[in-house]
Formats: sequence, structure tokens, C-alpha cells
Amino acid sequence: MSAAMAEPLSDHIYLPPLEPCLKGEAVILSWRLLAEALLDPTGHRQDSRVVVDFLTDPLVQTFFTKPGSAFERPADKSPHHAAFVKKTAAIQVTPDPNDKYDINVIKEDALWLSDKAPISNVAALRVVAVEFQSRAKSQLAGPISNQDLANLREAAGAANTQSTHILPGINIASALDASEIQADFEKPESRRRRIFQTYLDERRYYAAAHDYLFTLMLQERLPVSPLTDAARTVRTSFLEAYGMSPKQPQKSPADTPTRTFHALVTQFINLLRECVERLEMLVDHEPTDKELWTEEVRVQWIQTYLAEALHRLVVIFQLLDLSSDVFVSSQLAQQWFSVFHFFGFFDQFQGGPDSISELLSPLQCLVCVVSLAILNLPRMTAFFEGEVDLDTDAEYLASSNTLESIHDILELTVSSGSAYAVPVMFAWIPAVYAMFSSYQERVERRDAIQNEKAVENYDPTTQMIPRGGRRNSAGSITTIDKRRYDDFLVKKSLDRDFQKVQSLAVLVTGQARVYDIITAMSLCLGPSDRAMFPASVGSRMRATFLELLKASYPFVGYKSEPVCALLAVLSGGQGYWDLARPTNVLAQQDILNLTLNDDIILQRYFEQALNRFPYEFIPLLSFCRILYCSPHSSEEGNHEFILRLLQRTPTLTFTLPDHFNDYQLANEQDNANGFQFLDDFPLLSAVTSRKRIAADEESFTIPAGTYGRFVVDEGKIVRVEHEHSALALLGKRLDANLAANKYQMTLGRLTEEETAETISLFATLIRMEHLRASAPGKSSAETSEVALAIVAECSRGLPRTKDIISVVCDTLDVLLDGEPDGPGLATITASLQFLHSILPICPGRVWSYMARCTLLDNQGQGGRLARLVGNLDLSDAQFEFLMSTVRLSSSLIQSAMTSSVRRKTNLKTSSRQRSNDDAWIGVSDKVVSQISLSIVRAAMDVLESSSTWRFSTDLDRMVLIRSVVPIVDQVILYTFSIDDITSKTFLMSSLEPAAKDVIDNFLAPTAGSLRIHPLLATLVAATQQQASTIYANRSEVFLAQTIAVLGFAKNLVRVANYFDRPSTTVEHQLFKATPFVARVCACHDAFKGPAIELLEALVISAGKTVGEPPSLLGYLGPQLSRSFLQLLSTLDKPFDQTDEVRLIWRFFSTIVRNRQQWMANCLLTGKTPRDAKNSRGKATEASSGSILSSALEQLTSISQIQYAEAVSILNFITSAQNYWPWTIFTLQKNTAFLAELRSFVRSLNPSSVTAKSDEKQACNEAQIAAYIAEIFAMQLFHLRQIDGASSFANELTHDLDYYLRDGVAVSGYNRGLHVNFARNFSNQYPGYSLDNFKRNLLEPRTIGVEYYALDFADEMLGFDSGWVGPKNNGFRSEMEKANANLSLVDAQVSLYHAWEFLLLELSTCLPNNDTLKKQSLQVAEQCLEANQETQSHDQVFERLAESRVNLALMLVQRVVDSAPSAGDVAQLLTALWATVSSVQEPYAPGNISRYRTLLKLLYVTLRAQVRSYAQTGLPSPHSDRQGANTSAAVVSQTVLNIIETTVARGFRTLVSLVHDSEASVSPHDVALINAILQACLCIPGMDQNQTQILNIMAAHDAVQAAVSLYSWSDKLADQGDPVYGELSLLFLLELSALPSVAEQLACDGLLNRITSANLAAYLRRPNVSPLADSVGPQRCYSIWAKGIVPLLLNILTALGATIAPEIAYVLNQFPNLMESSVERFEAPDDSRRRGRSDRSFITHLSVSEIHSLVLMTRVLGALRVNNARDIPPVEWDSGALLETVEFWIDRRKLLRERLVPLGPREAEWKNMPPTERNRTRGFESRLEEKVVEQLEQVRIVLTEGLE
Repeated sequence: MSAAMAEPLSDHIYLPPLEPCLKGEAVILSWRLLAEALLDPTGHRQDSRVVVDFLTDPLVQTFFTKPGSAFERPADKSPHHAAFVKKTAAIQVTPDPNDKYDINVIKEDALWLSDKAPISNVAALRVVAVEFQSRAKSQLAGPISNQDLANLREAAGAANTQSTHILPGINIASALDASEIQADFEKPESRRRRIFQTYLDERRYYAAAHDYLFTLMLQERLPVSPLTDAARTVRTSFLEAYGMSPKQPQKSPADTPTRTFHALVTQFINLLRECVERLEMLVDHEPTDKELWTEEVRVQWIQTYLAEALHRLVVIFQLLDLSSDVFVSSQLAQQWFSVFHFFGFFDQFQGGPDSISELLSPLQCLVCVVSLAILNLPRMTAFFEGEVDLDTDAEYLASSNTLESIHDILELTVSSGSAYAVPVMFAWIPAVYAMFSSYQERVERRDAIQNEKAVENYDPTTQMIPRGGRRNSAGSITTIDKRRYDDFLVKKSLDRDFQKVQSLAVLVTGQARVYDIITAMSLCLGPSDRAMFPASVGSRMRATFLELLKASYPFVGYKSEPVCALLAVLSGGQGYWDLARPTNVLAQQDILNLTLNDDIILQRYFEQALNRFPYEFIPLLSFCRILYCSPHSSEEGNHEFILRLLQRTPTLTFTLPDHFNDYQLANEQDNANGFQFLDDFPLLSAVTSRKRIAADEESFTIPAGTYGRFVVDEGKIVRVEHEHSALALLGKRLDANLAANKYQMTLGRLTEEETAETISLFATLIRMEHLRASAPGKSSAETSEVALAIVAECSRGLPRTKDIISVVCDTLDVLLDGEPDGPGLATITASLQFLHSILPICPGRVWSYMARCTLLDNQGQGGRLARLVGNLDLSDAQFEFLMSTVRLSSSLIQSAMTSSVRRKTNLKTSSRQRSNDDAWIGVSDKVVSQISLSIVRAAMDVLESSSTWRFSTDLDRMVLIRSVVPIVDQVILYTFSIDDITSKTFLMSSLEPAAKDVIDNFLAPTAGSLRIHPLLATLVAATQQQASTIYANRSEVFLAQTIAVLGFAKNLVRVANYFDRPSTTVEHQLFKATPFVARVCACHDAFKGPAIELLEALVISAGKTVGEPPSLLGYLGPQLSRSFLQLLSTLDKPFDQTDEVRLIWRFFSTIVRNRQQWMANCLLTGKTPRDAKNSRGKATEASSGSILSSALEQLTSISQIQYAEAVSILNFITSAQNYWPWTIFTLQKNTAFLAELRSFVRSLNPSSVTAKSDEKQACNEAQIAAYIAEIFAMQLFHLRQIDGASSFANELTHDLDYYLRDGVAVSGYNRGLHVNFARNFSNQYPGYSLDNFKRNLLEPRTIGVEYYALDFADEMLGFDSGWVGPKNNGFRSEMEKANANLSLVDAQVSLYHAWEFLLLELSTCLPNNDTLKKQSLQVAEQCLEANQETQSHDQVFERLAESRVNLALMLVQRVVDSAPSAGDVAQLLTALWATVSSVQEPYAPGNISRYRTLLKLLYVTLRAQVRSYAQTGLPSPHSDRQGANTSAAVVSQTVLNIIETTVARGFRTLVSLVHDSEASVSPHDVALINAILQACLCIPGMDQNQTQILNIMAAHDAVQAAVSLYSWSDKLADQGDPVYGELSLLFLLELSALPSVAEQLACDGLLNRITSANLAAYLRRPNVSPLADSVGPQRCYSIWAKGIVPLLLNILTALGATIAPEIAYVLNQFPNLMESSVERFEAPDDSRRRGRSDRSFITHLSVSEIHSLVLMTRVLGALRVNNARDIPPVEWDSGALLETVEFWIDRRKLLRERLVPLGPREAEWKNMPPTERNRTRGFESRLEEKVVEQLEQVRIVLTEGLE
């Protein structure tokens, strides 16, 4: 009851709620996505949470534990219908007219599919939802439009042709316009066809996922991925779901759940039957629904059920393979063989479309191996040999009817010509023979016993009276011994006559060519590119064939056919270049390991080959070469046995020369044909012209006394018991082959095939040792030792001047100079592989040889490659040769990069590596450079020729492109990614010529389109490729070649961009190809990243063009653009791989920033231009489906998403704000987004605390905070334009804690780490520095990117044990730390700039906010304190320090007018003075810019201090406020320090530098000193320090310096401007404000110096006026009015009558100036103003001049009353002046018109309103107010004087 009422399992993971799925907020994990994730070679997608959750979900697991249930037929009372109704109810999916979906259409489509398929409603609903979500992908993968075709023609340089064969191997015919394709796509019938096709795809991928998961369960690995924690979790969960132990099933009855396995096999065979029935139904019955059943759907239907059958068969095979401890039941055997016969039905699909025909070979192979697994040959052999008994009566061998059925079906299938049945029949023959032999033996035994009994019982005297007891008759004997299979033999008449079976045996081995079939199947079951299945499954399938060859050996024996078949079975098609392919095969499943540990196979085949070697040469070497390829270590495998055997080979088999008779027969009594050598027998002897073999050569001689035997009765073929090194002998024979006339070779000369096999063996041995030693946990020293030992062993028999390397190179030279045929090409190929194998251990030898080899064109010599592959049709041998050349070339380029440091340093290596110390001796950079250039040119020629070559298969073309393109790509990437190419120690200098050649060939304006044809062809082919669930290695090649082409194109554009090379040709071609670049994103997820990066590079490059850039949206077209953006907007859902997501957001940001107007609008509004035109809303309004809205939505939960993703989204938002201002209003509407950002920043911990535990997190937080600050600042900026910023700004002031703590100080920089690391690194690698490993800007910089190229450093420095270190504490870990630290610094610098932007905006928006004022001063102080900490002299920190000072200056300038508190300003002043005083050599060229800013800040701060005291009042000395007193005293002392250091010493330094023509000082610097002096003297209380100031000036001789500067000012005049005269007098003027200083100036004879200087003569000239025509007279007037007149007034004020005579004397020295000062104010109608143009204008300076003169003349007049004799009268018409002053005061309108501002400050005053107190007096500007007030004061003084 409880079971019946059990709750149905929840389906929320299998099919999430519909509404978020239809709105794009969630993505369903379809069976296709799941299967592709399980096939991800990186393992990343399998690790994603969504995959693990899906596969461990109980409901999902039922779809696997009940095979086929995911698409089961609908039942009458199915719970699925109720679930369907619930999921599609209105409460679950709210209808919305604005949405892009209609729930009613979704429901109708689901019910339609449920009926058509037929499947359950829920399964149909899931398919419909999957199709809805993948529509963007469907459109991208859909038909190619005429527009795309036209673009492609232009890109390919075939714009004027109409051929469909635009590119090699590509045939595209399209007659539809893009709009027609779109219209067809949107038709209801098209939609339903897509839904049905999606259903078929889902069925196929469901079966594939089932297959992959069984591989994980049974083989402990997914097909192509390493085992991850997620995979272990899934495996454990599935084993439990199937009721198995989570341990790996072992081949023992106790551990293997055989019953479970066989029950599952039964279920899967039933599913197979269903597949066959469905296929038969389609073939036999023509569908009625013609709209649905197009030819494409029909093909897909066949493909689906064939693929489903295939994956079911893989599962069946694995289950049977692991349950071979018992025979299957008779029911299961009959069930299988009843289906077996029907597989012949598939033959009719031969010759169909590739998507179908490619499935037939794997299917036939699977049917064959499953049948062999059913027959279970190992157990059958053991059973008939009496080693095991039948466990139960259920085993099929116990059923005569089953045996009869199997026999009949096999006979029938073989006779019908089905190749897959031939090996099964071949396996059946030994089984039937074993039954027949057993039967015959028992019959003979029975007959013998009957005869014996008959003799015993025969007695003529005895009566035939039955005795008591048991009757012992012949019949009873027969009954006891009868076997269950006897009836089968009797029925088939095989009990007496075996002739019928023998004829079958002859048929399968002869006409049916069983060995050829086994060979053909096995060659596609290994790890090669042509492999049909994953290596682990393929290895087990080949093991099945191995058992077949083992069982059939007694009947066939050792022959060439089974030997060739065995070699194919063992190799699986694996070639030399497949050795490095990663393997997922466990040691216990590896066929090579099984063989090496299988005594029977070794005895029957390997030992036979050994006994026949070298008479039969190739088999043994092939066995050794193949068996040595086991990738597992010696602990797991037994491959070392091979090497030992080759080093100590026990026998030799060869033909004795006819003339040789020095032997005697031995052991004749044994009749073993034995003999013994009587004399030494040389295998190699010198010919007569060469007396003897050199003494240093090993003589391969069989010594006298050695025993042997004749192998055959006739002839002299002998096997000799002589232990020798086969490797050494082979090496010697190779050498002898080169000089055949020098040797008599007993063993004969090696043929080309034998030479190729020998060199191939050497190459494989060395390569395998390198690969094993390169495995994790092994050291490179071990590589060198074992591999070099093999080289030494092969060279042991050679002369001292030779080794095996030189012999192979000489062999290669001979062949290259000739006209090699097929075998010759094979030898060349093997030689190139040998060179590749020794490259890691003897790189110098390979490079030196390549420098003289004629294979490549080197400096105009050689170039045999082109001749050897010059045909249009490439034979297999030519292709192998070409690929070997390409792969060797690729390795050489890699070697050139990795050895960049090694070649030039003499590091002391460890003792274990010392043997290889001289590996690079004799290889110069020039050699590497020349060969690299030759390689690159050859690669580009091969790439171009690939367009014209005809290949055996498309796979060959893909393999070639995959291998060639990375060569040219790596050259430019290696060369331009790191280091400075202009540096003398440039790391990649040897690759530079090659890289530049690539760039010149592809980027030159004259570059033709042929070079780019293969790239375009690859991109187009990628959009035409059908996805396959098998042939994983082929798919990998397809992915790799497409990714390589995308990567190369991207790097070409980036390099052109980086060097500002005009890349218009390539850029134009690639822009034309962008529709295909966008389309490949839909073809496979692996293409998405590389394709986006290419488009990103194109957009960035186009953004830099002058004029209108190419439009990406224009090239893609509106439909394709929309689909492309929709696809990208899913952001790698449901897997959410961070790297993918970041890349997509970065691409969006690039679009927004680089003048892609239409595409950017698409992103930001969610509408194409056409949509925007047709919509009713604003064109710039973001729709809910836009990328911008999506970004804002995600950021409303910023604390829940990964930091790296948040950074990318914020980058996009800020880019949108900065380049598209209207987006600000979209952001403002989203209040939740802004509130979440504020909350996030508020919650951040101090960076210093976070960095201690997690530097990466601190880096991400700083970067996020930086972007948030930038967003806030932009918000404030735009709100300010509409007067709405204050409220938001006030709110923000409460969220600034993080910024106030960490915004300014880039505290993350670890100076000690970087200094020590740089020093130690340079010491370890002399001649190189860390700068050599700096990444440049070729690749876009992202936060957290490596500053130092760790990947390159690993490659280049891995040779040094100190790089990694004994406990991973070497330089590598230091570089990792440095990268992490610099990432943090990078983020903190970004944070500083953003905080600067935000703070300035806040201070603008809230000028009177007291909190913000305080914070601004605090930040200014932080800026100064941060600058005091010397972090680095890097330009970044220099610029940062300058920026900080500028920020502090701006902040203080803004605060200074708003009365800050005196204490705050004093604190800032103290910090500022500490910074200023710490600057050494302030006026040095490197420091002067920042020092000027500091002085400006000092001036502003001093003014702020003055203002603050004016506001609050300076504390009196008797005040009780002790703190205030202390503060005032500190300020006073600081000011005195400023006067001494900055003013006095600084002024003196400037005066000395003014005379230096190379100095970078200017008049502004002197003006700044004057301003600071003025500000210092304005500080209250400074008048009490006059004596100290006087002493300071005297100590630094500042007054003398000023006077000297004044004296020289006419000589220092710049273009006639004696500016230094004015500045020096202004300096003296400021000092003269202090009476004691003024008195000292007078005592020092200042007045005399003024009048006697050369400048005085200029002052006396008549043209001196404020509005003179040239700058000189204007400046002279300034000197007079600003400097001399006020200075005289100050001195007169200080000394009074004592100095009055001199003052009057000085004034009278300048009569012109005295006269013009009055005339300047004459009324406009005065007749005296003739010819004086300046008299009609009034200036503030001239008013100040008469103001000072009035005061002086009045004082002098008063003093003269009592001392007329000493004080001369001053000639000055004060009466006339009074009149004119009154005139101007009374005529204010006229004054206003004639008032002219001088300089920027007066111009500012003219635009400023008057002060409050004078607002009612009618003044219109501050300038007017100041002038009138001074004129009134002049009038008062003059009036009083007259009175």
C-alpha cells in the first residue's frame, strides 16, 4: 500500500519552473548539454554544480537505472499528465503581452510532440522548452544567407565569381535572402520541425550520456576527461543507485554484480530491438506528414536511432566485459543473437549521408565484440581445458537449443556477406571444435570401455544369468559422461563429421578475410585521430580480439596474417605522434599491459618472432615498438622487459653463407639439427680494401664454440644461441647500410622498410622514456639518463666519430638527395620522428643538423619538402611525411622558446643532469633564428598549399591545419607577448625575424587573399559540421583546428593593433567573415571564447581607425546580430564557468567603448535599429531583455555572485556610463541596484586585514569598490546638471568608510618582496632580469592578470632546479607572490583614481557639508603621508605620487573658502611640511613637477590657515586653552621652517638656476615662492618673529640674491620681458612689510641699487605704461607700479624721516612715470590727451599706483615742513589729479566702460558681483568696487592734504 501511494519524485531539477526558463533567467540542462559536458576534455564543465546536482537527483537517476524511461511512451493513467497540467498552469506561468513567448503555443507544441514522438507530456514539454531556449543557436546554425555569401566572396577575393566553390573543400549554395530565412524560421511548421529535430537530438544525447556514465561507473573514468572530485561523487551516487558496491568491479565472482549486469544487458537489448523496429518502420512505411518529414528530418531520424543503438551497444559490451566470470544465460544469448541477425539490415544505409554512414562501421564493430563477449572465449577455453565448471544450468553452454540457434544464425549471417559476423564465426569454430573433440574423446573412451567389458564378460561356459546388484552397461557409461552440448552436435551432424566446420573455417580465413576485418576494426579502436571510441573502451574491445587470436592460434599457428592482425590489435592504429596523447586507460585495462603479462600470447607470438629475428626482421621490432608504448609506469606495467630483451637478445636467426663451413654438428643423438662454430664468425667484416674494422668499433662476432641449430632441414637457416645487444647491432647495420661497399654483411643489407622500422623503434623507445619521465612527480634528469642510455646503447657498435644520431641524420640526407618512393618516404618520416624524439635530450644536435639539412629552404638552399609533397593528390606516405615535418617544426619552435634562457646561461646543474650540460653547445642565436625563419616560411607555404591539395579524407586536412596554424601563431605569440622587443636582452630575439616575416606576409597591404583562404575555409567548415556523439578524437581535431584558426586570426589583429601596423587588408577580410565567426559560437561551446576574442580584437582595432569604423552589426546583419547577442546573453548558463562569463562581459564592454554605435545600442536597449524604429517607446530606453538590464539585475545581488564576475559586470556598467551618457537615467531608475552597491561598500572590511588572509579577495574587493565609486561619481555628475545631486550626495557621505581607509594609500605594495626577488633573480640568471618576463599589452589586461608571464617562465626556466625549489619554495613561488601582490596594487591604484573622481564630485555637490570638509582635509593629509612612504621608483608610483599631490591641492582649494577649523588645517600643514621638506633636490628635472604642485598646495594650505585664524581668532598668550596655544606655537615654528627652507633657500637656489640654460625652472617658480612668503607673513603673530626672519634671510643671502636677480633681469629677459625684475622686487616687497627687515633693506643700500641698475634706464623711457604695445614697456610699468612704488612706501613707513630724502630722490629719478601717473586719469574730453591712447582707459594697477604715490607724497610733504633742506620736493601735480579723480568718481558709468582688467585675476573680479556691504552702492562688479574704493581713498588723502 505504501509503495503504491509513494510520492512521485520531485522534477524541479529535471524540468525547472517554466516561467524563468522562458524568460531566459534559467537554462534547462538538456541531454545535449549534459552529454557535451561529460565529454569536456578539461573536466571543467563536469565540475559545475548544475551537472553534479542534475546527475545526483533521484528522478534523473531513475532515467538511467530504467534505461529508456526518459522518453517512454505515454501511459493511459500516467502521473506525467498531471505534472504537465501543473507546470503549464496560469499560476506557474503568468501570461504577459510583452513577453516573447505564448504559453498556449508552448502547451500545444508539447501535446503535438507527445503525440508524434510518442513520449510523455512532461518529456515533450521539456523538449519544447529546450528548443525555445536554443532558438538563437538554431538561427546561427541555420542556412547561410546571400548577404553572408557575398561577404565571404569578398573576403576570399572572389567577389566577381558566382561559383558555389568559393573556398577549397567548401560548397555552399544559397538562394535565400536573410529576411526570407528569418520569415521561414518563424513559420509554425518550421518551429514544429525544429521541435521534432530537438527531440531526436535529445534522444541521441540521452543515450550518449548513458554510455558515458556507464564508462565512468565501470572504467572509473569518463571517456576523455581526467577523474575529478565531481566525477567521483557522481560515480558513487550511480553505483549506489544501481545497487553496486562503490568499489571498482573486479573480475572475481565475489566482487562483480554479474546478475545486475546481465539484467541490465537484457534491458538494453530490448532497447536495441526498439531502435531496429523504429528504423524498419521508417524504411517500410512512407510518413504521411510531408511538412514534418523532410529529407533532413528523415536522415536525422535514422541517425538518431543508429546512434542510440550504438551507445546502447557500448554499454552492453562494457557490462559483458566486466561480467565474464560466468557465461550468460541461454535466454540472454538467444535474445542477443536474435537481434544479431537483424543488424545486417543496417547495410542498406551504406552510401548515405556522412552523418549516417559514419555510424555503420562502429556499429558493426560493436556487434562483433558484443557477440565475442557473449561467447566468452576465455571462459570457454578454461571450461574445455577442465579449469572451470559451469556454475549453473542457466549458462548458455548448457542449452543445446541455444547453441543450435547461435550456430544457425552465424552461418546465415556469414553467408549473407555481413562482415561483422566473420570474426564471431571465427571464434565459434574453436568452440565447436572443443565440443567435437570432447565428444569424440568420450565416444572413444566409451567404446574402449565397452570392448573391455565385452572381453571380461565373454565366457562360453558361463550361462547368461543376471547377477544381483547394479547393472553396469555401456549405456550407463554414456549417460554418466554425456554433456549438454552433445545434442547440439548430434542435431547439426557434427558428432561424427567435422568437415562442415572446417569448410567454415576455410571460408572465414580465406574468402571472408577474417584477419583483414580484425585489423581494420582494431586500427579504429586505439588512441589515434581515427578512433571510433574512447581509448578505455577501445582497449577492452581490442582485448576481446586478442582473446580470439589466442584461442585460434592452435588452429592457425604463427603466420603473417594473424601476426599482422595481432600488431593491429595491439597498436589500435596508434602512431608515433599519438604517443603524447593523454590517456584515460587504467593499467589493468590497458591491452599492452595485459599482453606483457600474458604468457600464452608472449609464448605463441612474441617468442616466435624473437626466434625468427633477424631472419624475419619486422615482426619482432614491431612487437617491441608497440608493446613499449604502454604509458604506465614500470610498477604498473612490464615494458622494461622489452628494453632488457633488446639490450641482451639471446639468439640470432639468419642464413649461413654458402661458403661458410667452419662448424661441426653437435648433439646428434637428440636429432635437434644442432651444430657448433669452430671459428669466430663475424656478422660484419671489412672488405679487402678496408683491412679491418677500426679498433674503437665493436666487432659483432659470434665466438668459436657457440652452439646453434638448423631451423629447417634444407638450406642453411640457423638459430644461434648468442647473447648480444640488438640495439647496438641495429645501430651498426644502419651505419653499414650507408657504406655497403666497406662491409661484408652476413645478415644482409637492410631494406628501406627495415630501415624505417629500425629508426621508428629507436624513436619510440626514446620518446616513451621522455614521456614517462615527464609525468607528474618525475624529474627531467631521469629523462636524460634513461633516454641517453638508449642512444648510447644504439651507438655502442659505431666508430668513435659517430653515434646513432649522426647515422640517422646521414641516412636522412641520402634519402633527401634522392627520389624516395613510398618506403623511402616512410624512412624519411621515421628519421624525422627520431629527430623529434631526441630534441628534448640533445637539442643542440638537432638544431645543428637542421642548419645543414636540405629539407627546408635555408638561405636559398634546400627546400626538398616542396618537391616531395608537390603533387595535388597526397598519398598516405606523403601525408605522414608532411605531418612529421610539421610536427618536428612545431617542436623546434617550442624548443627555441623554452631554451631562450638556457642557451645563454651557464648554470651549475645538479650532478644527475651534468651529463646533459653541453646539450646546447655550438648552437648560436643566429642558427636558431635562421631555422625558425625557414620553418615559418615552410609552414606558410604548407598552409597556402593546403587549399589546393586533395587529401584522402577530410580528417587529414583538419589534422594538417590543426598542426600548421599553431606554428605561425606561436611564433608571433611567443615573440610579442612578453618583454620589450627593443631591449638588448630581448628574450625572443631568435624568433623575432620569423615573427616579423609572418606579420609582413599577412599584414602587408599587398598581401593576397590566398594566404587567408585556409583560415576562411576552416571557419566556414566549422559552421557546416554535424555534431557527433562518437569519434571523440576526430571531434577533438575539429575543435582544435577551428580554435587554432580563431586564435591565430585574433593574434594577427592584436599584433597589428599593438604595433600600429596598417592591417586594413586582413581586418577587412576578417570583418567580412564575421558572420561565420559569430555562427561558430553556436556550433560548439568550445568555440565561443576564441570567437569572442577575435571579434573583440577586430572591434578594438576598428575603434582606432580614423573616420567611421567598420560596423560589426552591419556585417552580421540584424537577424544574425540579434541571435548572436541572445546567445551571448545566456552567459554560459547553466554551467556558469567564471572564465567564460568574464570573457563575454569583457566583449560587451569592448563593444560599448569602441565606437560600435549600432551594436552598442543593441546591447544597451535590447533592440536592433529596425526594432527601435518600429517601437513606440524611446529609442534609447533599455528594454527588460537588454544586456544592460540584465547587468543591473545581477548587481542587485552583488554579494551573492562571484567577485570575478561582479568585476566584469561593473566594468560593463561603467563603460556604458562613460560612453553612452543616457544610460545614467536607466541606472537612476533602478534604485535597488544603487542601494545594493552602497550596502556592499559599507560592509567591506579593511583591505589590509583581508589581504593577510586572502590577497586575491582583497584585490577583487578593491576593484569592485573602484568601479562602484566611478558609478557613484558619474551619477553625481549627471544629477548635478539637473540640480538633483545633493540628496544622493548626502546619503553617500555615510558610506565612505572603506574609501577613507583604503582609497589613497596603495598599501598593498610589498617592496621587500619585489626588491629581493628582482635581485635574487638577476643573480640566479645572469644577463636577465624580471623585466624580461613582463607581459606587455598585446593581450587585454584584466584584473588579476599575471604581471609576470608565469607560463613562459615555467617553460624557459624549468631546466633549473632552483626555479621550482625542493619544497616548491623556489623562484616560481616568488613570481606567483609578486603577481598576486601586483594585482592587488593594480586594483588599489584603480581604487585611488575612482575615489579621487568621487571625492571631487562630492565636494562640488556639497560645498558646505562640514563632515565632507573634514573628510577632504583628512584625505589630503593621507595623500601626503602616502607620498612620504617611498614605495618604488616605477613610473606608476611616480605618477601616482603626483596625482595624490594634485588631489590634495584641489581638495584644500575647495575647503579653503569655507572656513575650515584651525586645528584641522594645522594638522594638514604639519603633514604637508613633512612631505615638502623630505624632497631632496626639489628643482631637479625629475622632481620639479611634483614639487611645484606641493608648493601650490603649501600656499593654499597657508591661506587656509590664515582664513581659519581670521574666522576663529588666534588664541591670546594668556588664554587658558593650552592645546590651542600649543597648536599656534607649532604653526608658528612650521611657518618659520617654511620661510627658511622653501622661501629663503629655495629662492637662492632658483636665482642660481635661472642663469643655467639647461635648468627647467621658470618665472612661475619664483612667483610661487613669493606667494608662499606672502602667505607665511600673513599668519597672525609672525610680526613677533621679525628678528628670526631677518636672520634667516641673512643666513641664506636671500636679499642679495633678489637684488642680484633684479640687476640681471634685463639680461634674462625672455623676448624682451624682464619678468625677473618684477619678481625679485615683489620678493623684497613682501619682506619689506616687516619694519625691521625694511630697515635692513634700506641700510643695505637697496634704493641706490634700484636706481643704478640697467633696468632703471628702461623705466625712464616714455613708452612705459600698462597698455603699451609691447611686453617690455608693460613689464617695466608693472615693476614700477607693483614693485618700486609699494616698496618705497613700506621703507618710508618703517624708517620715516631718516629715509625720506632718499625716497624723494628716487621718485624724482623717474619724472616720466610720475607725470604719466597723473595724466593717465585725465578726463576723456581733456584737450591734453592728444596722442595718448592709454589715457582713455583706467586700470586697477594705475589706481593702486596713485594711491601709493599720494600717501608717499603727503608723508614726504609733511616731513619736509620740518626738514626742507634735506628732503627735496617731489614733482607731482596732485591738484590736477584731485580733479580727475573726482571726475571719475562722479561718472561711474563712464568709469565702468573705460575700466580694463589686467591679467586673469582682474578678469575674474570683473565677472564677480560686489561684496554684500557695497551691494547697494550700484557697483556692478568686484573690480569696479575695488577701483572706486581706492579712488575715494585717494580723494580723501588729497582733500586732507589741501585742507
